Amino acid sequence: MTFNQDLITGTLIHYYATCKREAWLYSRKISADQWDENIKMGKALAEIKEEQLHDFPFSNLKFDKINKQKGHYVVTEYKKSMSNPQGAKMQLLFYMWQLKTSLKLKVINGKVVSGRTTHFFIEGNEANMKMMEELIDEISQFLEQPTPPPFEKIKFCKGCGYRDYCL
Repeated sequence: MTFNQDLITGTLIHYYATCKREAWLYSRKISADQWDENIKMGKALAEIKEEQLHDFPFSNLKFDKINKQKGHYVVTEYKKSMSNPQGAKMQLLFYMWQLKTSLKLKVINGKVVSGRTTHFFIEGNEANMKMMEELIDEISQFLEQPTPPPFEKIKFCKGCGYRDYCL
């Protein structure tokens, strides 16, 4: 099976940074437990967010906010918590990479916000864009596997909507 890179989304990137098994299941359109408390909370927060923010759909992306500051673009991703900063960072960087390469933007940066706190700022420099290209290639190759990777218990398992597929 050849995986189409155009099907990669920010959510898939976030899942891959969190748990490769979760990313593999998600890529196969296997749904997480919709009755899971964390998923219900995420949906409720998304509904609240939609009243206050505008999602900016672009291609297969749906990021939270983009604005222009001092001649460059800033993408903002809002998270309900910062339990997985690496996943949030990779998701944001993917959005930045997609916008920069598709729209041929010269300068784009991003930030991740939870509550009223900006947790980190990411530059859309050449090194970060190259890292994202390499990660996309890695994910594409990984998702060509016919079966998911074996279960490995990690700190995110307890709150994962896919845990029934692992235990």
